Amino acid sequence: MEFLNTALTFPTVVFSVLLIIVILFWLITIVGLADIDMFEADVELETQANTASTLGIFNNLGLSEVPLTVSASIIIMTAWLISIYSQAWFLAEFKSHSLYYVFGALIILACSIISLPISALITKPLRRFFTSKQTANKHDFIGLECTIATSKVTQTFGQARVTLQGAEQLIEIRVQDPTHQFNLGDTALLIEHLVDSRSYVIAPKPWS
Repeated sequence: MEFLNTALTFPTVVFSVLLIIVILFWLITIVGLADIDMFEADVELETQANTASTLGIFNNLGLSEVPLTVSASIIIMTAWLISIYSQAWFLAEFKSHSLYYVFGALIILACSIISLPISALITKPLRRFFTSKQTANKHDFIGLECTIATSKVTQTFGQARVTLQGAEQLIEIRVQDPTHQFNLGDTALLIEHLVDSRSYVIAPKPWS
């Protein structure tokens, strides 16, 4: 009962709700009603600065080397566990304190930050299962047609879907000429592989 009381009260209840959503998602995925990379194309930031900083953190920690659903699930689970112990150890004596919710909000922030490097360590042995196929076929994509999966493509942001040997994959794409606009649903050609950013340069189809 004490465990349930902790899990269902602030601040841990915030992560508990997210964890329930994660569990439901994976149950739906198991029965085949959802795809593990279904949210990859929806990750789009509003400004170029925010895009670079957020993706930079995930890239530096290696969290971008696994599908978003996997990394997000592990981050939420890790933050939930940290919050459970933090609430039990540090907030128990402040239940009647006027600043309880302020301390709780700080714990949410701290757990979210601390969970990132811990999640990176947890996902490290999983990365090879998701990157080996892309690494093996990185040059096979050159010359293929892809479909833009984000509402814009820049020199630092963009994703597209490409089909190789009957399997559809979501890949990172970039443009060399920022004056050419690509929109969601447009088609383009993959012309170059960028090793450093693990992405592909796209160009308009010459026959379009």
